[in-house]
Amino acid sequence: MRTAGPLDESGRRHVLRVLVGGFGDIAVRGIRAILRHPEFQVEECGADAVTDALAARRPDALLLETGPRADTVFAEAVAAALPGLTVVACSAHRTDMRVRPRESGAWHSRRLSAQALLDSVRS
Repeated sequence: MRTAGPLDESGRRHVLRVLVGGFGDIAVRGIRAILRHPEFQVEECGADAVTDALAARRPDALLLETGPRADTVFAEAVAAALPGLTVVACSAHRTDMRVRPRESGAWHSRRLSAQALLDSVRS
């Protein structure tokens, strides 16, 4: 398990930029509390601004709200278009999440917990 972001050109670890998209204020506060580590820089945007935020901010990981039905169509499209991006698709309404680590191409499901969220964003 990594404890910091990916290596830069100099072989040093850099801060992982995490974009949190589509969650409400209370959920964002909880996510920020979980990701409150020096290795993460967390920014958020509304569901309608995710595409623009991805282009402008170029995060290392996207944590995306999928709604009560766990609709992952948009998350899957983002992952396909940006293979260097870790995508974590979850919902404030569910106890599981779908994760596609950067460069892997393979999605897997995990039970949603603070530690699983940390590990998934790092992957």
